[in-house]
Amino acid sequence: MGPMRERLSLRSGAVLFALWLAGLIGFAVMAGAAAAFSRFPADLWVSHRLQDIDSAAFARAVDWAEDLADSPLLLVPWLGGVAVLFLTAKWWEAALLLFSGFARLVNSGLKDVVERPRPSPDLVDVLEKPGTFAFPSGHVVGAIVLFGLLFYFATALIKQPLLRLLVQAACVYLIAFTAMERIYVGAHWLSDVYGGALLGAVWLAALVWLHRQLVRD
Repeated sequence: MGPMRERLSLRSGAVLFALWLAGLIGFAVMAGAAAAFSRFPADLWVSHRLQDIDSAAFARAVDWAEDLADSPLLLVPWLGGVAVLFLTAKWWEAALLLFSGFARLVNSGLKDVVERPRPSPDLVDVLEKPGTFAFPSGHVVGAIVLFGLLFYFATALIKQPLLRLLVQAACVYLIAFTAMERIYVGAHWLSDVYGGALLGAVWLAALVWLHRQLVRD
């Protein structure tokens, strides 16, 4: 039974690595296309559909999410989470959550390599015009890595079902609505957001894998 379990574990690990590698390659392909084209075919249509939403509640929901995915408010869930993990003697978890912030620095370097321009005011309503390049979306990368890792830690560490569900729901909300907000305000195209989601997912998967290696019995 032991050797069979080991073979199944190796096969499962190979499949997961293949999926991770496919995500990384997919991001690289998207980055190359983003460097060549200022927008993708579906980008303008999605931007118009989101910007056509005439709802004050939706506008507030996306704004609140983006605020918590950007500094200075980003420091509250990020460093607050690190502090809670440290104080509860979850040393590896605290270190990995602290390290997760490095994803934004990598993202900034990739923006300068791809050099994709932001959406033009001639095509969409531009309510926010950052001074950096567009691809990939740093807000989305940061939200997926930080709140995705917090979701994972909540699933693994929080024993109280209601508290665990609340933390998980908050993480999902912050990721999803941050992604929509970047298109809603005209700061990014859908493809910028999707590229950020791919990069964030690849980074998050690597952190989860590393955590499982570090805490393995």
